[in-house]
Amino acid sequence: MKTTSKLHLIFFLIVSSSLYSQFNVNNISVEANYGYTGAISPYQKKFKSNFSGMNHYDIGIRYMFNEKFGAKVTYKLDHFVNDPGGKIGITYSTVSLSGIYNVGKQLGLTYLTRDKLGLNAHLDAGMALGYIIGKNDSEQVKIVGIGITPMYKVSNKLALTADYTHSFTMDQNYGFDGIILNKNKTPQSGAFYNFSVGLIYYLGENKYHSDWY
Repeated sequence: MKTTSKLHLIFFLIVSSSLYSQFNVNNISVEANYGYTGAISPYQKKFKSNFSGMNHYDIGIRYMFNEKFGAKVTYKLDHFVNDPGGKIGITYSTVSLSGIYNVGKQLGLTYLTRDKLGLNAHLDAGMALGYIIGKNDSEQVKIVGIGITPMYKVSNKLALTADYTHSFTMDQNYGFDGIILNKNKTPQSGAFYNFSVGLIYYLGENKYHSDWY
């Protein structure tokens, strides 16, 4: 199934679920983040660069099925480039689906802080299209990740957020330096991480979102 068809199915399920929701709170939010992309491996150590930097962007839509569990569709962009110059490396353009767990509600954090601090955990699975910088070539890479997202409530419509995500790659033919890993094109696994900050905007006509209800 193509990625577009999968996204259509996901949004259909979200809309269908909302029809049966018994909440008198909002369930949907739009989220955007910017931050640091850190390459762990693989890349050749001969380069002075570690192919890391402030090169992560993402935007997503999250739907909470109840106060503790939800799902999120995210588009991410990560540039792994040599510094300085940016002429060697690879760019990952990723679409992912995440399962969300509201750890803050489970631990009573929102209650203790009077609905000012929250904490979500997430498990991600997605597909990245890797564009080799300076070459007319690309590859598809499977990515799974796990992360944690602290939140600070500014108003009923807005929250500040930080996120740390550790990701693992599968079927990687090119390193983060954009160089082929094996001449026989035997794929390898790899890893990278993101630390980002951003905003959450809550959609809906009700006063509260389930994050803080």
